[in-house]
Amino acid sequence: MSVQLSNVTAAPATSSASVVVTPAATTTYTLTATNASGSAQQSATVTVTPASQIAGVQVDAMSATEPIPANFLSIGQTMGDTLAMVGTSSTNVNPIYEQLLRNLAQYGNAPLLIRELADGGNSDVYSAGNLSALSQVSRDLGAQFFAGVDFVDDDVATATGEAEQLVAGLPGNQLQAIELGNEPDLYEADYSDYLAQYQEFAPALVSASGGIKLSAPVWAGLSSAFMNNLDSFISTQASTIAIVTVHHYSGTACNGSTEPGDYLLTEPAVDGDTQPLTGPVGIPPYLPAAKQAGIPFRIGELNSINCGGQVGVSNSFSSALWAMDISFSYANVGVSGVNFFAPGDPNTPNAYTPFDFTPTVGGNGVTTYAVRNINPLYYGLLLFAQSVQNNAQLLPVTLTTQANIKAWATIDANQTIRLLLLNKDQSASGPVSVALSGYQQATVTRLTAPSYSSTTGVTLGGQTFDGSVDGTAQGTAYAEITQPAGGVYTIALPSVSAALVTIQP
Repeated sequence: MSVQLSNVTAAPATSSASVVVTPAATTTYTLTATNASGSAQQSATVTVTPASQIAGVQVDAMSATEPIPANFLSIGQTMGDTLAMVGTSSTNVNPIYEQLLRNLAQYGNAPLLIRELADGGNSDVYSAGNLSALSQVSRDLGAQFFAGVDFVDDDVATATGEAEQLVAGLPGNQLQAIELGNEPDLYEADYSDYLAQYQEFAPALVSASGGIKLSAPVWAGLSSAFMNNLDSFISTQASTIAIVTVHHYSGTACNGSTEPGDYLLTEPAVDGDTQPLTGPVGIPPYLPAAKQAGIPFRIGELNSINCGGQVGVSNSFSSALWAMDISFSYANVGVSGVNFFAPGDPNTPNAYTPFDFTPTVGGNGVTTYAVRNINPLYYGLLLFAQSVQNNAQLLPVTLTTQANIKAWATIDANQTIRLLLLNKDQSASGPVSVALSGYQQATVTRLTAPSYSSTTGVTLGGQTFDGSVDGTAQGTAYAEITQPAGGVYTIALPSVSAALVTIQP
């Protein structure tokens, strides 16, 4: 038997399943069931009371701007967490980890460029089976890595030895760059000391690795005092740099600090992070130096709230909306990529990780893995990946609203436009008009949750990861179908939700 439902892209897969729709106007939905004996239909009309428009959007389809690199979105973890996250060897790789990455890469956003954070002088992690597990992930998914070596101990021999292990363990193009330390601006006395150390280490590492250049300077944040020297650092050290990387966390939970429960819905959690890159008054612009040198600039470690995150905020639905907004904000100013930090120490849970696992070592020495958390942040990464698929470029958007709403648009290689509407307002709900002439039918994929503070109950296009044991989404994926009227699409947008509007040429 086949089942079809009008005005949506897919019908429920089972008789007990349901489809949740949010039409902007009164709409009749007809369910048609067909088998060898014939067809039967049943219709239901959803009556919508006209409401005031909460936003107007104009998309300029003719003025594509920044291209978004295929490897723009990725994750990072520590080398020490690899055993708990990725696997213990090439024959004992965590299949759930691979599936969650495969979900992100399914839209052609590949190869994923994963960061592996240095673990100080603990060189055992480089000679253990985790390197063969990472290499297997590369073979299975096409993923690539930039991985760290020890800098904090000020020993060139240790760092070069680790670099040699990385090159041997991640052969070919699996290793794209070697990261020198982690956040050295937190332990080097000043920039001059750091630069002197860098100039000692960098040539030795490039030589030991057979020519693989560095990910640098790996500074702790865009507000670091060292950042005033970044332009000069890039210009003078470009010959040894493969990727310019700095880190950023929007809020802090360090030393007992807390952020408001709705912090990630606020504009300072996004805009304050991108301003230093483009040079507000008194701060030099950092991106032009990297572009002039032809070096990609990544936010190599990014997440919501540092020092492990804040429970109830970092692991809430608001983090999904924040992640999409800040990712687009970085892409809009010309950043080449972001790596969301995804630590997985089973003994030290982190509220901001997109996912983590519970590893269990069996009597045969083989580690098995179970899902511990697939947090709302992961849904945000997944919808962003869907928004920027197929060699997307950003499109200019004019947004008119009094509500806390954001709009981002892309156009792909097939001229398909994707408009991401983010409603971060806790009270504004209603229709959004989208002006775009010359285009045809559109589909609307929704990201929703019971509230901005929800940690479960999230759905993306009708699917959820609640209850997933293997990293696949549960339920039938569907989107709502909408037609333009006079070059205008009307999209209903509930409070604290997101909608991806995919518009066909």
